Amino acid sequence: MTISEMVSKAEIDRLYDMNKVIEDDWSWEVVGPNHVGEATVYCLNSEAILTLKAWKRRNYGFCLLYKGSKVVRRWDDGRHENPDGELIEGSHKHFWHPEYEDAKAYPVDDVSTDDVDQAFWDFLNECKIELKGNYHRQNTLAEA
Repeated sequence: MTISEMVSKAEIDRLYDMNKVIEDDWSWEVVGPNHVGEATVYCLNSEAILTLKAWKRRNYGFCLLYKGSKVVRRWDDGRHENPDGELIEGSHKHFWHPEYEDAKAYPVDDVSTDDVDQAFWDFLNECKIELKGNYHRQNTLAEA
């Protein structure tokens, strides 16, 4: 990793704490057996641009990225083992850590695990993101 690719925890935390906006509509797209979504996220009072990615197959998850690969916050529902061996079963969030990047997570119960639409809004709310466009739910999501 070059110096220009390095990101500090303070920088990631600053981006996480900022108010953000998605200007465009949100739509789920079918890609093979998966449903995916992606949007550009603009940080207010900053030049930083983030990306929100989402996926659904059996489970679903959301990820807010900086510079295309640096996790500001990621939520998913499943089994996760932290670098220290701690095992998390179920809903958890990943955050940026200077040593482990996004390999560390903590258990949560503030994102819906049975309604992908509600989970979308829960994740946006936690990350201080306002959706200015429309939200387009795909009716087949529950069947995927």
